[in-house]
Amino acid sequence: MAAFKHIVFDVDGTLIDSAESALRSLQQLVEEMTGAVPERDELRFSMGLAGKVTLERLGIYSVEALDRWAELSGALADTITVYPGVREALERLHAAGAELGIVSSRNHGEYRDEVAPLGLDGFFDIKVLVEDTVEHKPTPAPMLEYLRRAGIPASEALYVGDTDYDRQCAQRAGVAFAFATWGAANPVEGADFVLEAPADVLAVAGWGSP
Repeated sequence: MAAFKHIVFDVDGTLIDSAESALRSLQQLVEEMTGAVPERDELRFSMGLAGKVTLERLGIYSVEALDRWAELSGALADTITVYPGVREALERLHAAGAELGIVSSRNHGEYRDEVAPLGLDGFFDIKVLVEDTVEHKPTPAPMLEYLRRAGIPASEALYVGDTDYDRQCAQRAGVAFAFATWGAANPVEGADFVLEAPADVLAVAGWGSP
């Protein structure tokens, strides 16, 4: 199998474990705005969605609410960690010559403040974040924007993610999807590849063995 030239990653639930920060801060926000404290399982639908979409689905969207969520999440940034094996897999892919990128529902401020300090940012040449497209996952718009920036056909990219929103975004853009099971809250059906550990992406993408 020919190697995929570009390996594109989701961030949350794929590269980093941010569930504690995301869900606890969303719980706090809902409590502040409604007085009710939802169970975390009720909020897991939000993992992988743009913040605006999440708050709209909860019926509490406003610019102020989105800013407050970012404030609450930022206060929990020290709970975010890189998944074991991710850094090593990125190092091996980068050394082998693969082009690495990001398509994420994070906004630029969140990425700068909560993701970049974890030390992975230097691996990625192209980053498509939530402000970069009008439509968001699960539409194909973010992945199509990545392909446009990279100047490549869909056949040359592989997208690695942990949710069905990621799968839909990739496949609707014609891009192969690899399901990252290590950070997934729910199973994803219909993935082109299933990864049990970060190192598995090397073999799947055609850049070496696990």
